[in-house]
Amino acid sequence: MKVIGIDGGATKVSGGIVEKINSNTFKLIDSAVDIQYADHPNYDSDFSPLPLDSQLGNEISSDEKQQGLVYIECVIEVIESLAESDPFKIAIAMPGIKTKDGRGIAAMANGPCIPDFCDQIEKALHLDSPIKKLESDADMCTWGEEFAEEGAFRNVENAYYLGGGTGTADGLKLKGKLVPFDETSNWIAKSIELKMPDGRLLESYASMFGINALRESKTDAEIGTVLGNLLFERISTVHSGWKNQFQIDRKLNADHPYSNTLLDRIVIGQRLSQFLQSEDGEAIHQTMVADLVQQCLSADNSISDHFLIDGEFNQDRIFMSDLRVAPIIGLGTKVWLTQC
Repeated sequence: MKVIGIDGGATKVSGGIVEKINSNTFKLIDSAVDIQYADHPNYDSDFSPLPLDSQLGNEISSDEKQQGLVYIECVIEVIESLAESDPFKIAIAMPGIKTKDGRGIAAMANGPCIPDFCDQIEKALHLDSPIKKLESDADMCTWGEEFAEEGAFRNVENAYYLGGGTGTADGLKLKGKLVPFDETSNWIAKSIELKMPDGRLLESYASMFGINALRESKTDAEIGTVLGNLLFERISTVHSGWKNQFQIDRKLNADHPYSNTLLDRIVIGQRLSQFLQSEDGEAIHQTMVADLVQQCLSADNSISDHFLIDGEFNQDRIFMSDLRVAPIIGLGTKVWLTQC
């Protein structure tokens, strides 16, 4: 039996076969298979989704159905290339707001809504058992960092994950357990929800799509400072509760069950990690860390003592992950642990 993880993004779909090493360690067999949606012959390069609120309230247009079919066929092509003729089980992550049953995409900021996503996959592949739901790519990144051999969440009690690509992915591990952001929404927000005073989304400063666009009008120092602000807000909110550091269109509670918890590690992943480790991203990286230092110096002693050493940021507390296949390993791990 093959176990396949499929990570569907905004621009491509990636997949791989995940193997179990032991009860809490999993790995990807061979390299991941990638297919760009734009390479599909029916891909509409001029397609532009409606605003999310409009998608949620309107019927699907013929253009959207056609673009959705391109996404479906790319996912199927990756699955078939990995499964060949062998029996298999799969887990799939896709971006966007899910339908109430979790099996479809009700709205997507950077692509088509596909409310019958799982139905189409099951019908095309003649699956024996239904797909329970589409997984969160953010949650699966943290699963990958927890269960991969080289995962950055292993052997730490408390950690925050920020993955940046076309969009952003947030993840938490608190008191030794992975904690989905959807279960903490009353006291901490996803980065996609937060806004700057000028109304610009924080995601613009934490995703590579946003950073590349921002650099036309913002300096690297400005971008790095906001990234530092975001990371310190995570440190502060986990330890001391939400203090309105950014704008958000809903209320967050200041009290939560993990108060006084200090993050052992901040993990930055996906393309954002690759960028910050490059020469091109060095200035943003340096400014981000410098801002973290300044904010920790002004924080409670418990925070400054935990994150600073002789006035410098403790490098053990921040980790640049090179595990680009984290969501695929996370998806496969979830199949192994819940279906096998």
